[in-house]
Amino acid sequence: MSDLSYMDPPIEVAATSPRLEMILQRLRTSGMRPRAAIEPVEFFEPAPLLIDLQSVGRQTIERCARACMMGLKRQLIILDADDTGLALTDAMTLHRDGDLSLLPGKLEAIARRAARAKEVEIRRETAIAMGAPLPNADPDATPDLLYLGNGSPLFLSLQGALKSRGIGVTAALSQRTAEDYLSQRRFAAALVDISANAADASSFIDWVQTGGQLTSLPVIGVIDRVSTLTAEHSSNIAASAEIVAVDGNLPAAIDRIEYLARRCLAEMPPVPDPSLSSKISDLVTGLFSRSFLEAHLVRQMAAAEDRKSPLSLITLKLTSETGPLSPAASRSLSQRLTPLLRETDCAAAFGAGTIVVSLPSTPYRGGVRLAERIAERVARTADLSGLTLSWRVVERRAYHTPKTLLGAGLTGPYSKIEAA
Repeated sequence: MSDLSYMDPPIEVAATSPRLEMILQRLRTSGMRPRAAIEPVEFFEPAPLLIDLQSVGRQTIERCARACMMGLKRQLIILDADDTGLALTDAMTLHRDGDLSLLPGKLEAIARRAARAKEVEIRRETAIAMGAPLPNADPDATPDLLYLGNGSPLFLSLQGALKSRGIGVTAALSQRTAEDYLSQRRFAAALVDISANAADASSFIDWVQTGGQLTSLPVIGVIDRVSTLTAEHSSNIAASAEIVAVDGNLPAAIDRIEYLARRCLAEMPPVPDPSLSSKISDLVTGLFSRSFLEAHLVRQMAAAEDRKSPLSLITLKLTSETGPLSPAASRSLSQRLTPLLRETDCAAAFGAGTIVVSLPSTPYRGGVRLAERIAERVARTADLSGLTLSWRVVERRAYHTPKTLLGAGLTGPYSKIEAA
């Protein structure tokens, strides 16, 4: 079998032997592609930088501290195995060598959160540039949380206390139930009790990593008196955007969860709405308009280039051999499509039966998997019987401009599936 380790996420390590070799080996085992950093370390590289306080020199630490003060954007990870207490602004801290195995999950959670925040920012910029600014967050709005997994005594305590503060908590006992809830309404974040039983924990991590809607939903992990972390606990902690420790102080934990829920609500990506300007939303499908995506793709491509992350487009074409496509068929296609999208995905109507979806932080293979799921759902839709769905996926390359990327998505060849 071919060695596919070159596809693992890269990371630089500032350390000296023998700890350098130990750290490199642990990171390789965890599914990363580490390399030793060259002195002096750089702060403009896209790959994260891990600094081992136990083995690097004081000059390196001071230089990293100055870089943080200057607001340099490289992701820094501090390995503080001796618990020196050093804290650098915007740096992640690991307190044990054993925590290196959690690093890929932690970095992925950070990347998801950063991509979500960036999409919120640039969607508002696009709307303002089009002369149709989006409404600001409402401080009186009620955030809803989606609880993942079976109920637990801690969950029951949280549910009642949060409800009294105007925060709804809906429990989903399976991934299918969670996806059904997500297709009906929007949630500010997902909530999981990490101190629950191991079987529940392992199912949660599977839900978040399946590539569906849950991958873009911020996850708040709640943990209470877990003395020994199992592999499932560690995976859940790594995949959570935020961790709330109860430790016997339930009121303080409730305060923290309320703060995170309201912040996540304010950071939810804007979506099309009938009340918005027709410059932004398409009234037939309920998706974004073509002009919005054409303008927005410029910012999405710039953001992908800045983060060195992938960006893909899916083009869906629904056609009929008997005549023009009806508005009802276009609307039905958008209704089957929307529940399968993440909040950061941007779907727009490009004409009768044609929808283009931009997928930030998604490579070609991820776009193909999503297109196949959409095609399977359309094939099971009775009111689309007799119609043909064709799809095409294109991933952004260095030579693409927004116009040529859209052009590549709107021209064939297409993969086809007959709607049942």
